[in-house]
Amino acid sequence: MFTIGNEPVKVCLGAISENTLRVSILPVGESVAEVFSAIDLDERDWDMPSISLTGAEGASPYMIGCTGDNPDSGFFEVDIDGNDFSINISKDGRHVSTLSICETTGAIYFPSGNGELYGLGHGFARHFNRKGEIYDLQTNGQVRGIVENYSATSPTPLVISTEGWALFFHQPWRGVLDLRGDVCSFEKKPMEPIAYADIFVIDAINPEDAAKEYYRFSGIPPLPPKYAFGYQQSYRTLVHNDVNYVMKTARYMRDNDIPCDMLIYLGTGYCQYGWNVENGVFDWNRDSFPEPVDMTRELHDMNYKLCLHITKCHTGLHGKISDTAASPLDYDHAKNYWAKHAKLYAQAKNECWWPDDADEVDMRARLTRWRMYYEGSLSLNPDVRPFQMQRNTFPGANKWGGAIWSGDILSEWETLKNQVPIGLNASLSSTPYWGTDTGGFFSSNEFDGELFIRWFQFSTFTPFLRCHGRPSFLHNLWGWTMFGSPDEIPLEAAPGVPRSAAPAAGALPDDRVAPICKKYIQKRYELLPYIYNLAHETRSGIPIMRPMWYKYPGDETARGLGDQYLFGDSLIVAPITAKGAKKWDVYLPEGDYYCFRTGDKIKGGGYIEVDAALGDIPVYVPAGGLIAKTVPMQFVGTEKNGEFDPLIIEIYPGNDGSYALYEDDGISLGYLRDEYTITRFAWDDKKRVFSADGKSSMFPGRARDIIVKIISDSDEYILTVNY
Repeated sequence: MFTIGNEPVKVCLGAISENTLRVSILPVGESVAEVFSAIDLDERDWDMPSISLTGAEGASPYMIGCTGDNPDSGFFEVDIDGNDFSINISKDGRHVSTLSICETTGAIYFPSGNGELYGLGHGFARHFNRKGEIYDLQTNGQVRGIVENYSATSPTPLVISTEGWALFFHQPWRGVLDLRGDVCSFEKKPMEPIAYADIFVIDAINPEDAAKEYYRFSGIPPLPPKYAFGYQQSYRTLVHNDVNYVMKTARYMRDNDIPCDMLIYLGTGYCQYGWNVENGVFDWNRDSFPEPVDMTRELHDMNYKLCLHITKCHTGLHGKISDTAASPLDYDHAKNYWAKHAKLYAQAKNECWWPDDADEVDMRARLTRWRMYYEGSLSLNPDVRPFQMQRNTFPGANKWGGAIWSGDILSEWETLKNQVPIGLNASLSSTPYWGTDTGGFFSSNEFDGELFIRWFQFSTFTPFLRCHGRPSFLHNLWGWTMFGSPDEIPLEAAPGVPRSAAPAAGALPDDRVAPICKKYIQKRYELLPYIYNLAHETRSGIPIMRPMWYKYPGDETARGLGDQYLFGDSLIVAPITAKGAKKWDVYLPEGDYYCFRTGDKIKGGGYIEVDAALGDIPVYVPAGGLIAKTVPMQFVGTEKNGEFDPLIIEIYPGNDGSYALYEDDGISLGYLRDEYTITRFAWDDKKRVFSADGKSSMFPGRARDIIVKIISDSDEYILTVNY
């Protein structure tokens, strides 16, 4: 008889896919479906466990057939030892993991293995390989005293090993993961009942499968609107020295051909002059927006999309906006809270919401908020994709769309360096839609034009390019020459934050910032077909930012790299994260590569030293890579286009290459109705033949001319594709 804390328990086993086994432990008289909440799982009918055991007697090992589309998906084999309450799990004869259950505390132990351990969302302490530290996954409050991740926005109890396995500790929600030593553990917090555990064991011999499985059972994210992948400019202070900067800066970008899609306005309270009268209040600040209806209409006429910052979420937020029985006095019901947003939307017609704060909100209320913004936005615009940007998340939030960022981080070089591995782990185990406050949030005396430029280059090759932070005027391009000294702008200092300080002495003016950053915004817009295709790939559970381990699992050096990454399958990005760097080391596994900037070919197989000019970031393309680009633009339209978008394909010869490019209208829910275009490209390197075929439910029967460029070949070619 299995017992925990002298209470009889049972072990329930069931394969939920061809790569994931669910192991549930709970008191004998209770059921998995009624005990373990599904709010943080994908919205589907969850099968009953295949096997339920109260002791280790019987036909061990137990063979559990996998579910999935593949008829040859195989079996999980589970051997349970009743003497020490251990559960040994194999898949098709290959050992995956062993779980040992403490019969006194209910703690779960598992071997760490010899590989690196990734995951845990943003996490803290060790940023890439999580081994060697203890991680408290409590979700209330902030992680203080660490400059690289000031707020605990995404605790995810998912551990991924490069040896080919992963463990997701579904519930209880609060626990501590101890990854020190040869044997690791998940121990429940004192307030959690010890006789319960729900663990998803993932066979991840294919590196992509750990994240794929996590997103499948916690919820595949909806596609964001295409404009979200353009440039996002945030504002904190909208009035300074009696000058209103709302329309002034919006016109500046259009007049100076600086591409931009989204304008983000902070609330008053975290800055002196924000969009509203006070944090948490839904009334316009007439100093900032004296004519809100006319001003927001004019901003829309300039093809900007608007995002409004919302704080003071109710800690007891509950329910759904569709609930009909909600009392009007139930102020923290989602239906009533959303009504305030809908009233504001009637004036502003904003496209995006930025729900901030809520570190104190528990997991259920947190997930309720994600759901409210998704379903609420659809209630206002039933066929327009919602977009929200949240500070706090939890497994399960992905199914309601949106994005997260890495929190209120310091503008320091060490912080920038740590964003790379933090972003990779967040992508593997929290959300594929991740970004940072470009330039850092809290100013420090390290903050200058060089740091801002290097951060901007990094953000160009992340899921979102968004500038936000203190001081506001130095988190846009023009502020670096508009003022002659930091004394001329609100510093928006943060008392009590370690090392928060005014920018570096002599930081202003700096005429290097605007032209370099503008160049990278333009590069970002040229790459929108490639980036948007990566967003579509997240629908199969593949993140946009990927560790080098994904493409080169057999390369020991690549497996442990946390300072460079794959941006999709064809771009290797190595951000420069040290002040004054003149040279930079980049690791290229065996094979041939091309410099993305110059087109120069180089041999891989180790580290190379490259020039680190301030205007450059090392980016390399493996031979055989195909990159989709488009013509320059200032913004992404929100109306359905009646024809194919302009398209350029760059071929990097040296190996055969293939590429499937996904396109849709970028704004509607048509992608869920199979309204899209797929173009499949193939490059035969030996024959030097490039071919394509396409299928389109948007423009069936039409033809399209695509510009083709072969790198190192000065000629351009036109390829006509029939759909």
